Amino acid sequence: MEPLIALELSLALLLTGALVSLFKGGRLGYLFTLSASVPIFLVSIAGIDGFKGEVLPFLPTGVDVDPLSALFLMLLAFLTFALSLYLLDYRARGDERYLGLSVNMALLSALLFLVTDDLERLTLAYELFAVFTFVLILTSETKGSRKAAWRYIVLTQLFGIIPLLIATSLAHSAGALTFGELRENLANLPVGLWVMYALYLSAFLVRAGVFPFHTWVARAYRSVPSPFIPVFIAGEGLGFYGLLRMIEFVLPASRTVGYVIATLGAVSAFATLYSFREIRMKRKFAHHSIMDVGIAFFALGASMVLGGTAGTIVLIGALLHILYQALYKSAVFFGLGAIEHYGEEPNICSIRKLLRGHVISLLISLSVFSMAGVPPLAAFVSKWPVFEGIAMSKDILLWLMMLTVAFLSLFPMASILQIRRLNRELCKREVERDEIPLMIRTVTGIVAIAGFTVAVFPLLLHPWLASAIEEISGSIPESPAGVFFASPSFVLAVALLVAAPIAGWKVGKVPTERVSELLLIFYNAGDILREAFGFFLDEFRKAYIRYVLPVIKVVPRHEIPDIGDVDDAFDYPVRHLDEAMFMPLIKAVERLARWGRSRNLDMNALIGGFAVAMALLIVLLGVFA
Repeated sequence: MEPLIALELSLALLLTGALVSLFKGGRLGYLFTLSASVPIFLVSIAGIDGFKGEVLPFLPTGVDVDPLSALFLMLLAFLTFALSLYLLDYRARGDERYLGLSVNMALLSALLFLVTDDLERLTLAYELFAVFTFVLILTSETKGSRKAAWRYIVLTQLFGIIPLLIATSLAHSAGALTFGELRENLANLPVGLWVMYALYLSAFLVRAGVFPFHTWVARAYRSVPSPFIPVFIAGEGLGFYGLLRMIEFVLPASRTVGYVIATLGAVSAFATLYSFREIRMKRKFAHHSIMDVGIAFFALGASMVLGGTAGTIVLIGALLHILYQALYKSAVFFGLGAIEHYGEEPNICSIRKLLRGHVISLLISLSVFSMAGVPPLAAFVSKWPVFEGIAMSKDILLWLMMLTVAFLSLFPMASILQIRRLNRELCKREVERDEIPLMIRTVTGIVAIAGFTVAVFPLLLHPWLASAIEEISGSIPESPAGVFFASPSFVLAVALLVAAPIAGWKVGKVPTERVSELLLIFYNAGDILREAFGFFLDEFRKAYIRYVLPVIKVVPRHEIPDIGDVDDAFDYPVRHLDEAMFMPLIKAVERLARWGRSRNLDMNALIGGFAVAMALLIVLLGVFA
């Protein structure tokens, strides 16, 4: 099958799945989602050699699939396959029609994001993914889902889509429509390059959930049914891909930006400490998730700083880690979905449903030990090249960050031991073992075994990984030995990685109160940062209620002072949707385009696309209010 036809077929199947879900129910729609995973995988195979063209005749969209896109398309195809197969046999809370709609449209948006080389379409795909994942949170109808959805959409709009729109408008002012044209016309930008770095950093860091934009992760994971969390995991991969695309293919190399990314990634790893405060499994693993994504970004920044052979080795580790963590995290949340399938909250006690004799407990254990970095499982393998490449250098700052990440890597193992210990101490009630549906067990097993297999046998990913690295750096090690045994420093890397789970095993046996006392200084620092961020978010909330809410909803002026929280705003009816609601926004973008001296008529497409996205957001806010 021609790659462009396969791409169009996958888009058509996902769109059909969304419409079928909306009118006939989610389970029927997931059959189309499952079918779409096959052509997506075919596109990823064709992308190893690269191809270009146009799809969507009604909205011409240029695509340029290269080896880097192909690597992430391969991951998207696998997650699409596993997610849709799992949901065929899962009883979801919430309206299954809108859950099916949002899942299919989010995956469609992710697919467009990965294949397009058009800056406008990239921005539109980013916004659509944010909107439909917002709908996914809101439709889940769990406790706190409204607050989680509000926090999520505020962060993705304020620090995500707005910076991305500004960056796209500035690119148009330089006469650039695609990645390649932007790279060639950087000298024509009306602003300094540091502005573009800042805009793209903000947009992609919030998409990936990296510090300081990580606050939505735990809330969203807590609110969404566990089997749907891989959609957000795919979104974290989009954030990593988007930033890697910009810093390696568009913007010039910058050691300073590399230090910034590495520092933010290393700071994100501290999130794993907060897992000790949680007995709710989804929030516990959400904090570990922030750490995992942070380590990938730390490695990405370190590769920019180092360059050369060491930088290439570290970049290989970064790509392996972002792929591996998506697999073992998905397997964990698929396993937790077996508890939610019976209407229970996944916590330290309810997990006894899995621990008492089910084979699924072995599959989850395989994934959580992969997360803990137990040799020779996933996190151990992916961190090896990262630590080895940094150890080859004499950069003191990167060494300090590497040692910090190595220290924090002991806490996932300690958290696992804490679950076992508290389960024995607190959960005396015997739980009757329920029979977990075959499809749930099967998919959890497939994903867990896939995460194990590609870690122990990384050559399975070699065609995609080697092509992507060769495209970025121009040269790759001739064999895996050139990555894992590139210099004598591999001994230090292995020593740190082996020491982490051993130390974690010992810490996990310490009573939780004692561990919390040892971590008090970190908790205090984290609380200060959270309070500071909360202050600015609270001020934004007040401004939203006072100035924006009366435009969207029918709210009497005298009642505005009585609205204490955004939850109260959902009780008011939506205003009639007409052009006047978003016309001021369109005019603002038009003025921005004129300010940028844009001569490209296709700027209208950006304005129209953003207006459609904002109208969609307003409509969906009204539908679910």
